[in-house]
Amino acid sequence: MKKVRRTARDLVIWAVLTGGIVGLVLGWGIIGGVLIAFAVWQLVLVARLDGGLFVDQRAADRPGKPTVT
Repeated sequence: MKKVRRTARDLVIWAVLTGGIVGLVLGWGIIGGVLIAFAVWQLVLVARLDGGLFVDQRAADRPGKPTVT
């Protein structure tokens, strides 16, 4: 399941990045800029923390004191 989640995350990030580039080419500067900024932000999160769009929250939802794994 983790592999599917990572693949979906990567596809969404690359689709948003591509959409931002297409937006800039078509002259939609604000929309393209926002999409590119979001995609770059997600890529930075993935590179630093291996998080990004689809973060597994099941461990955070468990009762008791939180632990870092």
